[in-house]
Amino acid sequence: MEEKAIHILEETSKLFVKYGIKSVSMDDIARHLAMSKKTLYQYFSDKKDLVLSVLQYHMSDTTACFQKLASEEGNAIDILVKVSQILIEKFGRLNTSARFDLQKYYPEVHRIVTEHKKSHIMKNIIQNLNRGIKEGLYRSDLNKDVIAYFYMVRMDHVFMIDASEETLKNMKMEEILSELFIYHIRGIANEKGIEYLEKKLLKDLKLKK
Repeated sequence: MEEKAIHILEETSKLFVKYGIKSVSMDDIARHLAMSKKTLYQYFSDKKDLVLSVLQYHMSDTTACFQKLASEEGNAIDILVKVSQILIEKFGRLNTSARFDLQKYYPEVHRIVTEHKKSHIMKNIIQNLNRGIKEGLYRSDLNKDVIAYFYMVRMDHVFMIDASEETLKNMKMEEILSELFIYHIRGIANEKGIEYLEKKLLKDLKLKK
């Protein structure tokens, strides 16, 4: 992909994360990029094309990160924690309206994202579960398909949280995601895995018990 197009995607993504999708117009994006709308339309035919391109860019980037991590040294918990850090960095400041905007105003794009999650993210979760079981860190009696499915459901729910929700309104998204990852690991790990998590990892992470 051309360097200029990548720059547009990365800067547009920042605007979507901060303000949501619907409230950011092509005029806003062009102004933020200090370019004319005519130039912007040379790369993307309309806002729908731009929204889809932003999401595909990040999905491709995230998948590449997961694949790279899977080949690095460390066990299943190391990898899961590194993945959690990537997701917190990418989505921790996500405007809560962004997911609503995507579903309501760009249903076709939302469908593509959903299909990607089913075909790629669930696959990565199941691979991590298999690895953790083999390494003796996760419980051997896990129903991997069920765990992977409900992990995705929980993640979806987190990004759909209403900002006015009384219980969570004073918490940052980074904190909520951190708690979710710890909750997930504790739920799938055996005694050995939990001990490893507590003694070897928690001290060096921006994750809380």
